[in-house]
Amino acid sequence: MTPPDTSAATLKRALVAIDQLQRELAAAREQRTEPIAVVGVGCRFPGGAVDADSYWRLLSDGTDAIREIPPDRWNVDAFYADEVGRPGTMTTRWGGFLDRIDEFDAAFFGISPHEAEAMDPNQRLVLEVAWEALEHAGHARLAGSRTGVFIGVIGNDYALRNFRQPDEVTPYVVTGNAHSIVSGRLAYLLDLRGPAVSVDTACSSSLVSVHLACQSLRSGECDLALAGGVNVMLSPLPTIGFSQFGMMAPDGRCRTFDAAANGFVRGEGCGMVVLKRLSDAIAADDDVLAVIRGGAMNQDGRSTGLTAPNVLSQRDLLRRALHTAGVEPGQVSYVEAHGTATTIGDPIEAEALAEVLPAEPGAEWHLGSVKTNFGHLEAAAGVAGLIKVVLALRHRAIPPHLHFERLNPLIGLERAPFTVPTELTEWAPRDGRRIAGVSSFGLSGTNVHLLVEEAPQRQPVAPDDRRPLSVLALSARSEEGLRRLAVRHRELLGGAAPARVADHCWSANTGRVHFAHRLAVVGGTAAELTAQLAQAMEQPAAASARDAEVVFLFSGNGAARPGMARTLYETAPAFREAVDRCHELLPYPLLPVLFPERSDAGVLGRPTEAQPALFAVEYALAQLWRSWGVEPAAVLGHGVGEVAAACTAGVIKLEDALRLVTERARLAEAGADGSDAFRRVVTEIAQAPPRIPFVSSLTGALQPWDRAPVAEHWYEQAGGPVRFADGVATLRGLGHHRFLEIGPDATLLDDLGPRDDLLRLPSLRAGAGDWETVLGTLAELYRHGVDVDWFGFDRGYRRTRVPVPTSPFVRTRHWYESAAPDLAAPAAASEPGPASAGEPLLTRAALLALPPAERFDVLAEHLARGVGTALSAGSGPRRKATATVVHVGLDQPFLELGFDSLMAMGLRNQIRTQLDVNLPIAGLLQGASVRRVADQVLAQLGDAEPPAPQAPADDPTDELLAELEKLPAHEREALLAEEDDR
Repeated sequence: MTPPDTSAATLKRALVAIDQLQRELAAAREQRTEPIAVVGVGCRFPGGAVDADSYWRLLSDGTDAIREIPPDRWNVDAFYADEVGRPGTMTTRWGGFLDRIDEFDAAFFGISPHEAEAMDPNQRLVLEVAWEALEHAGHARLAGSRTGVFIGVIGNDYALRNFRQPDEVTPYVVTGNAHSIVSGRLAYLLDLRGPAVSVDTACSSSLVSVHLACQSLRSGECDLALAGGVNVMLSPLPTIGFSQFGMMAPDGRCRTFDAAANGFVRGEGCGMVVLKRLSDAIAADDDVLAVIRGGAMNQDGRSTGLTAPNVLSQRDLLRRALHTAGVEPGQVSYVEAHGTATTIGDPIEAEALAEVLPAEPGAEWHLGSVKTNFGHLEAAAGVAGLIKVVLALRHRAIPPHLHFERLNPLIGLERAPFTVPTELTEWAPRDGRRIAGVSSFGLSGTNVHLLVEEAPQRQPVAPDDRRPLSVLALSARSEEGLRRLAVRHRELLGGAAPARVADHCWSANTGRVHFAHRLAVVGGTAAELTAQLAQAMEQPAAASARDAEVVFLFSGNGAARPGMARTLYETAPAFREAVDRCHELLPYPLLPVLFPERSDAGVLGRPTEAQPALFAVEYALAQLWRSWGVEPAAVLGHGVGEVAAACTAGVIKLEDALRLVTERARLAEAGADGSDAFRRVVTEIAQAPPRIPFVSSLTGALQPWDRAPVAEHWYEQAGGPVRFADGVATLRGLGHHRFLEIGPDATLLDDLGPRDDLLRLPSLRAGAGDWETVLGTLAELYRHGVDVDWFGFDRGYRRTRVPVPTSPFVRTRHWYESAAPDLAAPAAASEPGPASAGEPLLTRAALLALPPAERFDVLAEHLARGVGTALSAGSGPRRKATATVVHVGLDQPFLELGFDSLMAMGLRNQIRTQLDVNLPIAGLLQGASVRRVADQVLAQLGDAEPPAPQAPADDPTDELLAELEKLPAHEREALLAEEDDR
């Protein structure tokens, strides 16, 4: 057997391999737990919250955004009843509603009115709010990128309300109301290539979407993610259904954690966040709003009912989220609770939090819920809470929690480790950090909790005022949209503390998609831009041609002047780099000639000085325009400008072009004596076919695309006639009508002829400021449809992204009006039906009229039939008459047959209504059977007079809680689920 190799070299290789494996393992672990940056938010919430600023005002002001159900949703009077459990009715008149839900800017997204009216407002809201979130992040141009879309959506109210006849269903209705298309349409319209997922875990859908987006980012599946949720309320049916649960607060207020909590109120809205890996966000100098450290997701599992919460699952969820995020319990100083204000759900959530996040006296953490402001947004609830936390971290203040006076006594804590802030409260850090937890629990049993931390401090950027002026380029889909956008910018720039002009313009120019309706203004101060915007708004902004082409015209001999373009050289990095390159390649110093110390110095009087200097300025100007994304569609030069044109077209390299210009200038000074030397030089110049159309002023014709000019061309061009007008005619024949002069003055533009259809623009003008001229031209080119590389425009300068107005939507009504009648109000409510059809009601009086010995058998028979009917066919006026009734034995446990909390509520209501006997819900679930229930009824019934009529219970869970208090702790925890708090 060969002994192991223990040489030093082998050991060294092994150590290197181990080190590499350890590094790879550490990198994999770091990737799995990398924090995720929130870099943008968008929202549309009740109470006029249409962006981050207005949402924060609503929160910090403690606004109650609940109102009566508006008549354009449904006739609340037709469906309202104050009695819980009455079939076909709702027990609330309230909700959190958006305004103008029927309106949408379909044209903005290129959607026809015909298709738009078939689209669920869920899809419309997602498109608009996602667009605003991306603009808020400064990431509006993402076509082809690995951007993921994760959206929570659960409702189908638009389809329920409007498409009830077979002939009303079209292909647009199918795509316009499918949940999968909510995410898919957004990815399609923006050409996003990452995952696109619509999530339905009921009320936790939006926060689950955020959690999935974080996981996708950490795995590298996408590099940017849009996540959030949407909910709209258009049909009374879901509210009727929740009312049958007994979940609705009759007064329409979520009194979360308060002793008066009696259910929740529904709300609608949409929230979206833009997410990136924190390392990527920092590298890109994004404005990080907050950081998601980590989180966890789990399921309630086999609780006491399908929709019942599980306190054990909630505790496990919180602990795993803390572990994943690397956060200690004592570091959490605020929790944004799910908090639906049901008397079961609040105690479960509060007690789970208290066990996982204990706190010493004086070190309590804060607890709140945005549901107290505008209700339970269901599929958008979690993201509404997340954005609230992001904004609170941003402002270092915790908003007031509304409708709170006294802690719910059913929260069984000797001392609460939390406080509920009822006014705007300063958010003090713990160990130098501000960290919050955000919870969301779903009716489906799917729970999620995220840990969110304050963003790292952004390093300040020193002001960079080298360029004295900036361009503010605005665009919109329509003239009205452009006008509204200009107004928004005027208001922001005219505010009390506007951002630096260069930062404002850079943020607006680089963070937006540029549409056909355009305007651009130039200024160095906020006041100058505001004045320019006011003037620009007075002029109509017709849609410009997209991808407009522009011809570069290069100035000729005689255009040079001492000090030309000095300001650009001093303050434009791209221009300076190009001039310096020419200076390095020329056989003599260029800069002293181009920028003499005295403005009256007698330079540029000789061709050997003027022509190389003019070429350098024209070459640098062309490079400057190209760095801004303005590429020539064709080039034409006059005199020495033709050499610059050829160089720009790729016919001659810069080194050869400078040699050609230098020898050309010597020829001009030497006359015929220099011709033989010049002829030799032109034969040595390497040339290539033009990469862009190159028109010669020697011939006035277009150089063939597949052939380089002959060497003799340059010899003849140096002294031959100039056919510049013929060259312009050639370009006009090719369809060009936008001309940009590349030179120190506007010497060629007047030679274009008196044509009104021509756009003639200079790069520089003698006697005018360099930046005023070149930026004025850039603004005009942009307005005429030339696409500008705004990142390139500010490359080389220090800029900071700041908030700027988002694109305004010009909405119009898009709403399908069904020919089918509206939902009919329920018929006049009757008493709940008998145990089986056709039987007389078993009332208290009828039961007491029987001999005592017969009462048990009669009552048991009715109970068995009633439970069996509920198990097989439901109850109420929509009960299936032909369903096979389940036979229930006298001692058979109800739970073994599938009897759940909803059925128990129905049975309890029937017993209370017909027999005037109140039984606890727990008694109808845990160990309940026909015998046990009949015994309980008869024990209460006796021969006594019926109890005095009681007001309908707003929330039946009070009775359950009282009953649960009698049970051992482990049984109480297992049974805390009579109704869902989500």
